[in-house]
Amino acid sequence: METEHLKIYNKMEKHIMFVSLPLLGHTKQMIALAQELVSRGYKVSFVISEVAKEWVEGTGADFIPWNPTLATIDESNNRHNDSIWHQVSRERSNWRGEKMMLQRLINFYVPMYKTLEPIFHQYKPDIIVVDRAVIPAMDLAWQMNLPCIIQSRFLGKFVKPSANIPRFGTSYSINMNLWERFLNRLEPLWLILQFLPLIKKLARLRSECCGSQNLPDPFSKNLIIVGTAFGIEIPRPIPPLIKMVGPIFPKTIEPLSPSLKEWLEAGEEGTVVIYIGFGTLATLEPWQAKALVEGLTDSKFRVLWSIPKSQQHILPSLPPAFRIESFVPQQAVLSHAAVRVFVSHCSPNGINEALYCGKPILGLPFFGDQDYFAARVLDLGVGLKLNKENFPSTEVCQKVNSLLNNQSYIHAANRMSAILKSTRGLELAADIVENTMAVGISNLDPEMIYGNHNI
Repeated sequence: METEHLKIYNKMEKHIMFVSLPLLGHTKQMIALAQELVSRGYKVSFVISEVAKEWVEGTGADFIPWNPTLATIDESNNRHNDSIWHQVSRERSNWRGEKMMLQRLINFYVPMYKTLEPIFHQYKPDIIVVDRAVIPAMDLAWQMNLPCIIQSRFLGKFVKPSANIPRFGTSYSINMNLWERFLNRLEPLWLILQFLPLIKKLARLRSECCGSQNLPDPFSKNLIIVGTAFGIEIPRPIPPLIKMVGPIFPKTIEPLSPSLKEWLEAGEEGTVVIYIGFGTLATLEPWQAKALVEGLTDSKFRVLWSIPKSQQHILPSLPPAFRIESFVPQQAVLSHAAVRVFVSHCSPNGINEALYCGKPILGLPFFGDQDYFAARVLDLGVGLKLNKENFPSTEVCQKVNSLLNNQSYIHAANRMSAILKSTRGLELAADIVENTMAVGISNLDPEMIYGNHNI
């Protein structure tokens, strides 16, 4: 039951503004949260690019167009940005791929800041909920003294683990060998050496835009809602400003189209559906697509593959048992009984959705956080992994059959399903936004209560 002060906030129509990059993986959980807050009676707006307008439609939130790329006039730079996912998908070194993505965010810091500033001043929100990648929005909130909540799909580097826990960004198992433990201890120092020039460049841009040399670290001073759970994340102590709530899914998932529903249910007895989905950013090479197709060409398998139209040209000739779609409602697909294995790039959203539905995972990570979460899939015993550099079709076939026939994977996936279903991610996240508007976060930060004395 809502407290009286929260009812008053509803009547006052407090304005909650969401800000995100037009990346569906980053935005999915925020869209669900925005829709829930609309249902609770709040005025909600969503600031995002025109290309993502249809994601917001139907939520009840007001769409506010935000197109920071319009402030970038270097066309060659734009072409480079369009191909960055192609580059990082092929990059052998995970940290080099991370540097490329960080450099891209830094390149767009000023355009993002300059195009967000008039939006913030025009609409004057009471609180903003911002994707973890949009640092300019956090800085503007600090300048304007606006409450700011950061939304993330994973803990990442927000919580420093002990040296005995695989650090975020590595692909180490929880059962690291001696050499991996040594490298894991050195990883923070190595990252500082590699990323220091970029970190300094970002700090300079932030200071220039904000007119301050004393900008706070936004990730240490703002509340962070993390939309996942322990199990997928390695258990560790969590500080007060970080709230892990569980997966944030909409109350009503997008349904299957009649055609797709019919196809899923039309298989002959003894056949199973393998679902392949690598999101919209990871890009395959032709040999990888060929190995997947050949490995899944089996009379026992029917294959549903969601792949953007821009990538479909790399597909080889396909057997009749394959169905290609440019987009599917992934939660609805994964919850269907005919789907038995998910071939995934191991994004946090994909893992949350698959394990919530109790589906084992064959991981094929490409970049960023994907190797780290593929390692968690192996640690949990809910799946297996392919190496993007080299995997033959026989390995694909063998590993999919293992996931189908070895009951340990199915039992482990069902166990994680029960854990994730016991969380209340959507409701808890919405409660946190409401409580932050009502009472702030000073009670969660010792410096805000006691100052810096003896802390």
